[in-house]
Amino acid sequence: MRLAWHEVWGSARGPVVRLAPQTRILAGTAAFAACMVAPVATGGGAAVVGAVCASWLAACRPPARTIRATMLLGLVLFLPYFALTPFVETATGSGRLAALAVPWSLVARGTTGLLVSTAAASTLTATDLREGLLRLPVPRIASAILLQIVIQTASLGAETRRIAAAMAVRSASARVRTTWRVLCSLPQVWIPRIVARADRVAAAMELRGYCVQPVGTHRLRTPDHLALAAAVLALCIAVLVRWTTG
Repeated sequence: MRLAWHEVWGSARGPVVRLAPQTRILAGTAAFAACMVAPVATGGGAAVVGAVCASWLAACRPPARTIRATMLLGLVLFLPYFALTPFVETATGSGRLAALAVPWSLVARGTTGLLVSTAAASTLTATDLREGLLRLPVPRIASAILLQIVIQTASLGAETRRIAAAMAVRSASARVRTTWRVLCSLPQVWIPRIVARADRVAAAMELRGYCVQPVGTHRLRTPDHLALAAAVLALCIAVLVRWTTG
């Protein structure tokens, strides 16, 4: 299942979309932190992580296709860690269930972290992300780099696919050979075109006033305060569960 990077941003239809951009960023960050802090190897911690992830997905309501693709990516990335179970058991000298706790924690935290992050990204457009970052105490250089990554990734991917397609048509080669030719031509073709495109984008952004502070009207209202309170409460519960379980 293939999902383009640019299809994720701004695709959500849940109530979180109506919140201020900075609220969406902060709430998503708190939900992600709660999934990382809670001890998923215990019943209480797993329940907290599952509840936080499910609640955040329901509040953001990203497309079902996005959720399925993210879950599949998480399983592909983290399920292989279960192959480490025999080595964990040998190193710790503990039982099989205790050895399974380590890879299970990696799978649970990694997959829920991907789901929460993707859901948060689906509530933000590029404009919302820019305004939210500029309204938060984030270093300007960090926010500028993040914005360029988000905005340029789709165009860079499309540029790479066009180059690969042109090379495949002109050389009538197979997919593996085309991929190898693209990799070999990076210094000569791909990088100069990307640099030229970056210069044009930088000039266009400067001309349109992207260096100016935001003039949006997204102010914190009562729903924003309630959402932030709920996110902080979830994070506090995760910290408390971790503290009590040692």
